[in-house]
Amino acid sequence: MIRLTNVHKSYKDGEKEHSILNGVDLTIREKEWMTIMGPSGCGKSTLLNIAALLAEPTSGSVYVDGRQVDFRKEKELSALRRDKIGLIFQNPNLIGCLNPLENLLLAMDARHKGRSGRKAAMELLEKVGMADKANSNVKSLSGGEAQRVAIVRALVNHPQVLLCDEPTGALDRENSRLVLGLLLLTRRETGCGLVIVTHDREIGDMGERRIVLNGGEVLGVDQALQTV
Repeated sequence: MIRLTNVHKSYKDGEKEHSILNGVDLTIREKEWMTIMGPSGCGKSTLLNIAALLAEPTSGSVYVDGRQVDFRKEKELSALRRDKIGLIFQNPNLIGCLNPLENLLLAMDARHKGRSGRKAAMELLEKVGMADKANSNVKSLSGGEAQRVAIVRALVNHPQVLLCDEPTGALDRENSRLVLGLLLLTRRETGCGLVIVTHDREIGDMGERRIVLNGGEVLGVDQALQTV
């Protein structure tokens, strides 16, 4: 579904150039459950941001459903992100002046809004046990509650794949297990793909396919012996 071919990413600091990704080839297949592991600073988040069409590679190509992405066309990028990709980050990034329900409604494509969209948003909040806080101030939510809202916000437009950057990184162990369980349940119920960038070995070992990244390069691809 998403394919990266010979992707390089670097940035300049004065006259010095820093390389983050070095010729990465990676395919995210439809409906698969993949984890991307590696130490801090190895390029995991950069790789995910490029796959999510949030960052343009310095060189190399990105394809979505077999079509090469043109990063110069922001309108097309926005449509692809809206229609194909759900994004979940370590921090929920909810809009503080909106309640949970309003955060979901704002994220909805215009095709899904209106009375039916409001009903769908409430059903999503109910699915993660947050219906009773639909109209609460998001600043009053716990970290785990806010992340649950962020998960269903990523689902409002029925994405083909969920791309998650350390989604449990800011949570305690109990909430981490809850959020991970919700992500896996979502994948089973919707059939969407699931990609989780993590430095947590326990989570990393759960993927059906496990990618190891270090020094800006893919060092290994492991097909898990057991899936969840």
